[in-house]
Amino acid sequence: MELWFWAIALVVAAIGGWRAYRRRGRARQLMVLCHRADLEFSPIDPFPDTLWLPFRWLGEGRWTRAENLVWNRAEGEDTRGFDLTIETVPANEDLPRSVRRLTCAAAALPFGCPQLEIRPRDAISTVTDVLAGSDVDMELESFNRRFRVRTPDRRFAVAFCDQRMMRALMGLPPGVTIAVNEDRLLLRAEELPPAEVLLLFEAARAISRAVPSVVAALYPPRPTKGRHEDRWMQGHWSPDPIGDDPR
Repeated sequence: MELWFWAIALVVAAIGGWRAYRRRGRARQLMVLCHRADLEFSPIDPFPDTLWLPFRWLGEGRWTRAENLVWNRAEGEDTRGFDLTIETVPANEDLPRSVRRLTCAAAALPFGCPQLEIRPRDAISTVTDVLAGSDVDMELESFNRRFRVRTPDRRFAVAFCDQRMMRALMGLPPGVTIAVNEDRLLLRAEELPPAEVLLLFEAARAISRAVPSVVAALYPPRPTKGRHEDRWMQGHWSPDPIGDDPR
């Protein structure tokens, strides 16, 4: 009995060691590629908001970790690529944990908008947003055959997916899902090889810049500060909306 126990423990340790070696090798490859491309790289997440992106599947009963961050310092930190590990812990402790590894790229958008998801029709995914609304058929039949567009606001889908945008999205590698919510764009796929992580990062940059200008007109960014708002952290209360004297 003890022999079997130690044999199983040895196998588990070997698998864990191989996985750790593989992750370190992936980080080294990404670091070299980023150096050649004049991009910044960090094996651990240096940003406080990566896991706070406005997409529900990043939380809700899952343990998540972002690593292998890629960004361009000259252009700012709002656009970044990263690996994402999602571990689902079942309610029944006898069942094994489910671990899934994704490659993502996020970019900021100059407007505030409803949720939109553009997913390949042949994709089988356990990572889903609880997205209200219905499917929207677009003008290009070839685009409809490849993607499923879902949003609670059809007007936004039509404005976002103009002819130019649809052709840009059709140039993405197979298996990439596009999600938009509030002021963020997110591309995600099953874990990609290191070289393709940089391609996904560049795709997020290009798509965020290709958003039709009409979208910003229809969905302006939400104000970060109200007309009568002064934060208590600044040492005083918000001013009285009726007068100029603070309460």
